[in-house]
Amino acid sequence: MSKIGIAFSNNTDTDPFIRLGKKRSVYEDLIMKCVVKSLSCVVVTTRTYKGNALFKGFWEFIGEGHLKFRDKLIKLDLVYDRSASKFFPAKSDTLRVVDNYDFKRLSCDKWLVYKEIGEYMPKTYWIGRQINLMKVLPEVRTDFIVLKPNNGLKGLGIFIGSKVDSLKFDFLEKRPLYIAQEFVDTKKGIEGIVSGFHDLRMVVINQKIVWSHVRTPSQGNLKANVAQGGRIMEVDTEILPEKIKQVTQKIAKELYTRYDNPLFSVDFGVDANGKAFVFEINDQVGFPKPGMRAKDLFLDEMIVNFKSKIK
Repeated sequence: MSKIGIAFSNNTDTDPFIRLGKKRSVYEDLIMKCVVKSLSCVVVTTRTYKGNALFKGFWEFIGEGHLKFRDKLIKLDLVYDRSASKFFPAKSDTLRVVDNYDFKRLSCDKWLVYKEIGEYMPKTYWIGRQINLMKVLPEVRTDFIVLKPNNGLKGLGIFIGSKVDSLKFDFLEKRPLYIAQEFVDTKKGIEGIVSGFHDLRMVVINQKIVWSHVRTPSQGNLKANVAQGGRIMEVDTEILPEKIKQVTQKIAKELYTRYDNPLFSVDFGVDANGKAFVFEINDQVGFPKPGMRAKDLFLDEMIVNFKSKIK
């Protein structure tokens, strides 16, 4: 039986599922579904990785709400990386990982993403360090501007506002390299799905849209990230705008071979004229909550993805 590991980055004295909250049961469902499909699935930490697919210790799932740590070597055929590390494992390592090194590098570099799929995105400009902002502003055609750390996450360090006010904004010290994007005004929403500002996320596995949800910002905020107080609502694939589905599938096809059939999400916004724009792609895809309609399809396609990568 092939062995798969779900990798986190915690210490071995901590239950790696403890921080998952309600989603713990969804991860447990994934482990049980793997067993049904003749895959042995354990939980590991990147802290005990010895190289070339070997880990010193792992957790076994022994029943609802319970993992048991085994302090012994295990060699894995595949790892699903939830550690959020962009450098695990080293590029030269033999371990096969979902997603692979090159796709992780792409998804954490917004400028690289723009060079890869920029035809679907708002016009984007490289700033670099804050001293260069004044030179870039005259090129931006919209009155509002979006400033993002090139390797940012969770909506941290983002500015959305007028070009004049952007000059008062301080770039993050720890992530000082920035890009600028022309502002896409999404306040008219998406007919039949959401009214007002939004961020529509499509989750893609095996070139299929397996789950989608719309995020809306909190009152007085333009950032829809859940980490910034945004709200999330599941959206059935059947009611998604056809143009968004077509663009998502084009992107999935472009990335499939180049990046070893990645598991990823694409974020969209729709402007006042009904034109859809890609805001970004992400390799660290959040799981559906228990009871969400797409949960089983999400997990089933994930296992298909795993099995396709085990030789």
